[in-house]
Amino acid sequence: MAEELARSDKRVGVVHGGFASFQTALDGLGIGKVDGALFDLGISSPQIDDGSRGFSFRFDAPLDMRMDTTRGMSAAEWIAVASEQDLHEVIKNYGEERFSRQIVRAIVAQRAESPIDTTRKLAQIVAQNVRTRERGQDPATRTFQAIRIFINRELEEVGAVLPQVMCRLKEGGRLAVIAFHSLEDRIVKQFVKNIRNTSPCRAGRRSEKRICPIRP
Repeated sequence: MAEELARSDKRVGVVHGGFASFQTALDGLGIGKVDGALFDLGISSPQIDDGSRGFSFRFDAPLDMRMDTTRGMSAAEWIAVASEQDLHEVIKNYGEERFSRQIVRAIVAQRAESPIDTTRKLAQIVAQNVRTRERGQDPATRTFQAIRIFINRELEEVGAVLPQVMCRLKEGGRLAVIAFHSLEDRIVKQFVKNIRNTSPCRAGRRSEKRICPIRP
């Protein structure tokens, strides 16, 4: 979709990379300062709806979850080698899952018998170990979210890009961030609080730039 838009509109440029490569991408396009930046955090509907990407428990597919399939470990590869403590910390902290300990014990027991290499296998393990269900939410939602965030270093990417944007915004420029869950929201709000009176690139000088956190 983005490539089609770029072909039809010369104002559009497409760069393959994570948020943390923001300044590198601008340099590659020959762009110095920008008037504004909009970041839509998290996963997109097309990624979820493509069962082959391994993001969704609605499809039985290889357990991948990488946004960039050209690098890094897949979710299945990480689950196969991660320590029990690492699994617990990821699911508990990134998924805010109350039953993380039970889920992790079941994952460790299952992987000792056979690989957990599909979305269905992981979803079934979670469903068997979540004792209460949230209304309108699949029991695997939090675990899938947690592992996806970890595999793609989503929170680290957000934390890395925000200072970069402030260094490239023109005076009077705007940064808007769409956050979908509390973990992202917390990072953005803390960043806003920290730079309310001081820009990361202009220590001691008040910035005329504005940041707009947006939560649907």
